Amino acid sequence: MNRKVLNIAGICILPFLTFLIFYFVADGFGMHTIKIILSQSMIPITLGLAMGCVMPAGLMDFSPGARVLLGAVIGGICAEHWRVPGLILGCFAGAMIGGFIIALLYRYLRIPSMVVSLGVVLVMEAVTDRIAKAFGGSTTVKISSELAEFTSYPNNIVITVLACVIFYYIYYKTKLGCLINATGNDEALLKGIGVKVESVKFKAFAVSGIFCFFGAMQQLCYSGSVAATTGMGTMNMVFKPMMGVLIAMQLIRLINNMPIMIIIGEIVIATIFNGFIALGLTDNIQNIVLGVFLLIVMGISENSSRFIEYRRKQEVRRKASPTTT
Repeated sequence: MNRKVLNIAGICILPFLTFLIFYFVADGFGMHTIKIILSQSMIPITLGLAMGCVMPAGLMDFSPGARVLLGAVIGGICAEHWRVPGLILGCFAGAMIGGFIIALLYRYLRIPSMVVSLGVVLVMEAVTDRIAKAFGGSTTVKISSELAEFTSYPNNIVITVLACVIFYYIYYKTKLGCLINATGNDEALLKGIGVKVESVKFKAFAVSGIFCFFGAMQQLCYSGSVAATTGMGTMNMVFKPMMGVLIAMQLIRLINNMPIMIIIGEIVIATIFNGFIALGLTDNIQNIVLGVFLLIVMGISENSSRFIEYRRKQEVRRKASPTTT
């Protein structure tokens, strides 16, 4: 019991420790930065929830950024005619359509998820660009400041918390969530007992569209406009959420609560990068740090089972060796 309390305390204090480090070393970093950090963390958290639906199943998905952009553009166009209902329905339609498209392509083309997601990114960005030009008049879709307040700070925190509650229910309280975890742990075993693994992965991709919907609303309202981009420009939206999910997948070994771990991971990442800005580091240096950090996190994530097995063997050898007196 004491160990569990220590784990909870250690993980929860991590964002505060990160904040305190930059508070003392960066002159422009202070209490006023908390609002910025929280506001900037909300979109990566919702994207992290979307990726958290598929990554535990052993899938790699780079399309959430493109799906968020598609939903935001359609939501902005619909908001011009039907105000808030149009914004909600447009974002939902665009995000869910994107989710079902990648789910269908992965299931029936039977090619690796990474390849499918990269192809979907290219095609979806081009389609989003055409939609924005055809119905919005330009590549940038704008909404009024009044509509932008719908998911602006602090409303975006409420929306993100709602998304986390939905994710928690799906991930821990439904059969699909159990099967997603089991697929990532031992896919061959599931196939052996008759579970249709491809159907599980299809549903995981489709369900991730729910959280892209929350991200699309926030992306559109964050600055009151959204610009369609091509050439894999939406990939930049994916790396920080991906790191947050990878961190969360390690932290749940200590506390089994994926949405809370994603929140902590994304807030820590946002704090680090705001700290870099306060220190005056250039974009190039920030990208270098992002790349190195991503490699470290993915390296630990991919090799954690080896580390655990190594420690287990060392413990067995220690117990098996005769004690010397």
